[in-house]
Amino acid sequence: MIELNNEIPFLWRLSAESSEGYCSVAMVVPCPADTEIQDLTIETSVMSLSSDSTRSEKEETLEWNQEDISLFLKLVNQKRLNKRQAMPDTVRIDLADPEIIDIIHIVAAAGFGVAFTSYGLLKQTDGQFPVHTCNIGAFASLNTVSGFKSCVIVDVEDDDVVCVLLDDIDVRETDEYDQLCRHDLLLVKRIDILHPEFAENKVKPMSAVLH
Repeated sequence: MIELNNEIPFLWRLSAESSEGYCSVAMVVPCPADTEIQDLTIETSVMSLSSDSTRSEKEETLEWNQEDISLFLKLVNQKRLNKRQAMPDTVRIDLADPEIIDIIHIVAAAGFGVAFTSYGLLKQTDGQFPVHTCNIGAFASLNTVSGFKSCVIVDVEDDDVVCVLLDDIDVRETDEYDQLCRHDLLLVKRIDILHPEFAENKVKPMSAVLH
């Protein structure tokens, strides 16, 4: 269990993966220098495409920015609310918790992933579904060619919305992509954002009432 404070920075480590400029992304929590404990490293599935050829040739360490921290805390708090847990004054997290690790993957994808366009991947809504609020850190769903899929909103600008996918999308029916997987980024429009309960794998919140 780690208690978050200003003395424990969260870091990203970018490591060269290919000659095409791709870097793997890992989260690193440094341990105090006066201990023999090794730094905690959590590898993610996210690949960063570097615009700087020299950066892709060597390892680089970056401190989390304010957007990373804000999204991380929003998702952690959302997790607690879904479990009807009290909101403490000090954030304490278990970095061995699979749900926390998944949140780290989402934050990494939001910061370093490359967004795919949604052309040919989504079904036309035509106003047949209620509009869902587009807030950063909110869970939502998308009506894709292979069914409703869960996602997390990580960026909003005018009518454009960037989501991190929480499900794979079967794209064999299209010619645009080889595959779209969990934690890939997708660029959609506000009208495409649907309530998270549409997604087939969405777990019913503990606060939900069945009628």
